[in-house]
Amino acid sequence: MYECLVQWAQSVVLPCQYSQVLEEIVTVKWSRLDLNPNTVHQRREGDDLDAQNELFKGRTSMKPEALDSGDFSLTLSEPQLSDSGNYTCSIIDDEEETKLSEVQLHVKGQHFCSKKLVSWLDDNYLNL
Repeated sequence: MYECLVQWAQSVVLPCQYSQVLEEIVTVKWSRLDLNPNTVHQRREGDDLDAQNELFKGRTSMKPEALDSGDFSLTLSEPQLSDSGNYTCSIIDDEEETKLSEVQLHVKGQHFCSKKLVSWLDDNYLNL
């Protein structure tokens, strides 16, 4: 099991490598079993995010060449405190699901941006 500690990061990479040759088209699935639905990210020929948990919409990605290279690592953007948990990387073929890696993610702080509000005031301290 990998362990990742994230503090004030814009993104984190959850590692998952597969060294064997894929002889058929498989599905790569990242999941977190404590969530419903448990799908964090799924790829088969292209991203298949229909079953993705809402918490991760727009925040996950895999390298475009992942299925060819065997690097199934997942990039999670803007990690939130609620993202802490155990993530599983699996490949699924027609017959079975094979777990490749498990990553325990600890998010200690959230990365956020705030907009500074600037006001222009006249001599009477009224907004212009």
